[in-house]
Amino acid sequence: MNKKHQRFHIKDVSEIVMGSAILAFPIAMTEEAWNLGKDLPGLSIIIIVVLSLVFIAWYGYHAHYQSSLDTHRNEWLLRIVTTYAITLIVAAGMLAILNQFPLWSEPVVAVKRMIIVAAPASSAATIVDSLR
Repeated sequence: MNKKHQRFHIKDVSEIVMGSAILAFPIAMTEEAWNLGKDLPGLSIIIIVVLSLVFIAWYGYHAHYQSSLDTHRNEWLLRIVTTYAITLIVAAGMLAILNQFPLWSEPVVAVKRMIIVAAPASSAATIVDSLR
């Protein structure tokens, strides 16, 4: 495995932004995502977060760190956290553009919508980030 694939660079951030936007935009435009943000219970949202993080970690491990996790554990963890955080920001931005991110009036709904949109978007971000 090439060393440059293991390190986390600024270029990776742009790949994550573009990858997450690929799915965040169309999903943020659906009424189903807006309604799920209101209707899904908190436990379901937590499960979505956990599954998103597990996918990012699993795919990132196999794409970047399979042979070198012992020496690059911090970069792997940074990639997981950064990918999910950037994807959440992109999802929130897309929802805000569509006036579907009521952070001040209904913060729980806003966060739930952001997590719902970010779930598939984080998968796309992770896959785009691994393309070299």
